[in-house]
Amino acid sequence: MTSMPLSKLIQRSYVRSVLIPLLIVESALVGMYFTVIFLITDQQMALALTQATENLKTITQQQARLLDVNLQEVSRNASQLQRQLEYLYQQRPKEVSFQDLNTYQFHSNGALYRPAPGDGSALYYSSLHGIDDSRIKKAHWSEQMEPLIKGITQINPVIAQSYFNSWDSMVRLYPPLNNLPVLLGPVMDIRQQPFYYLADVQHNPEKIPVWTDAYLDPFGMGWIITAMAPIYASQKLEGVAGIDVAISKLAEQVIDHDLPWQASSLMLDQQGNILAIDPDINATLGVDVIAGQDFTDLMKKSVDRKDEFNLLSFRSSSINLFFSEFLNNGQQSESLEIDNRKYLVLSARVDSTGWQVIAMVDESNLFSEALAVEARTIRIGFIAIGALLLLYIVFIYAAKKRARQLSAKIARPIQSLSRLTSDIETGHEFRLETTGINEIDQLQENFQLMTVQLNERQQHLLESKLEGRVQQERANLMKQLSETDSLTSLSNRRKLDDILASEIGRASRYDSPLSVILGDIDHFKRVNDKFGHIKGDKVITRVAELLKQHTRDTDTVGRWGGEEFLLICPGIEQNSATELAEKIRTVIASELKVDKIKITASFGIAAYKHQDTVDSLVSRADKALYNSKQSGRNQVSVAR
Repeated sequence: MTSMPLSKLIQRSYVRSVLIPLLIVESALVGMYFTVIFLITDQQMALALTQATENLKTITQQQARLLDVNLQEVSRNASQLQRQLEYLYQQRPKEVSFQDLNTYQFHSNGALYRPAPGDGSALYYSSLHGIDDSRIKKAHWSEQMEPLIKGITQINPVIAQSYFNSWDSMVRLYPPLNNLPVLLGPVMDIRQQPFYYLADVQHNPEKIPVWTDAYLDPFGMGWIITAMAPIYASQKLEGVAGIDVAISKLAEQVIDHDLPWQASSLMLDQQGNILAIDPDINATLGVDVIAGQDFTDLMKKSVDRKDEFNLLSFRSSSINLFFSEFLNNGQQSESLEIDNRKYLVLSARVDSTGWQVIAMVDESNLFSEALAVEARTIRIGFIAIGALLLLYIVFIYAAKKRARQLSAKIARPIQSLSRLTSDIETGHEFRLETTGINEIDQLQENFQLMTVQLNERQQHLLESKLEGRVQQERANLMKQLSETDSLTSLSNRRKLDDILASEIGRASRYDSPLSVILGDIDHFKRVNDKFGHIKGDKVITRVAELLKQHTRDTDTVGRWGGEEFLLICPGIEQNSATELAEKIRTVIASELKVDKIKITASFGIAAYKHQDTVDSLVSRADKALYNSKQSGRNQVSVAR
């Protein structure tokens, strides 16, 4: 049988006969009130969804038309450039005299190039077919193209660069790039590049300007699309003129950060590649691509589109399926659920390229006004409920007052005993109250004695635990101080010796690779002498931070002594250690300065060999470091 307080038992009969019927009637009225509120809110939300769909559909269609207009204008520019260059070829003289012989030079890799283009165009001539006097003259003659490609580039703000590629791999480019021989190599065959062969007679028999698919520019401009125009002279394909349009420039006119209802935009090509995206929905779609992203690392990859920018290749399966069907079926509006949130998705097609301009909006933003009205109405309902409850309290108070007084007289001795048990658990002192009942008074005295004894034992136990904890913390602190460098908080030489000995043992047992990197700050004594030891200490501290930032969690970084640092790198071979040291050297040289004076560091690398000891392994790294110092500093050397 369930127990209950005596006072509650006395009052139950009144609650059942008076309060419960009143609560049932009022609850029914409140339920009807809230039902009407929810029905009205649903109608307002449906109307808001319809209005948002129409408005955002109009916006995306306008954005798509604007893109189309820009692309058509560039296509006309390409036609104009084609006509001008073909006319230039028709007027080309058979003999061309040399002009300034210093204008072009041979790069160390054998390619001909323009070392100082200034405000003019850059030139690159591959050595694939050999570079004789006739090709050098051709390079000088091609300077007549410079006003054409320069004027085309400057006349239209969406054009990123314009260029001419000849069949024998001569490139004239504006705006110029100074390192074309390095980027393109000594013997590049321009005819094998997609931005050339898409305009040749096989792929473009009509000999008209054509658009490439969107691709990642090898020179680091991100996504671009190119208008290619073949240049013919006497029925011979002399080369191809190209106009590159940076999609990021187009996106600036389309990706609107101030769309209504906090909507966001993105732009996809026919294959689902993300050409541009509002950063506000990166996290929503699980996308890492952002506006203005640095694409320079793509020089090491193919210029084809990359899977890491494809929304359909590696996102969540639900998003993949949705956008695949959305693009393939040509839908203009649909709902998408991501992480239990519903999004309205609308799109419009760019006719020139087949791209899709997409707008996404969280449906909760559409319903915010209706939900705000609903919230205000609900608050009014709760205020009414509070007023009713207040009336109930006043109504019930008078009748229950007498019942509480009667129950208090009966239950007071038992409540006193309950307080005693509560005081035992909390450890608080309590005061004995005489109840006039012998048994209860005696029980209170026994509880008081037991409480005193429990408090004494508990205090003794706490003191013992506290003393043990203090001793443990003191031991931990002393161990940390003995193994840590006080300036950099890195491992000190003593700790490094222990770790390196352990790693050597592991490498010997499991025949696993192990490398060490010994680094030294160049001309550190000059820093101390010129700027003082305080700035010298700051340099050491900053170098320590950079070493920790650019090493793995499994690597150990420590201060070997003075301005020397030791890196213990288990599990990597000598080549990988060299790459790591070179990376750290570059970071220090580019980021660390003292009063505008660059700080550099030299490094020596040694890989573990059979029967190596701590001293022999570090000694070989130290010799390699010495070689770096002797060779001019700011270098990485490997122990032989």
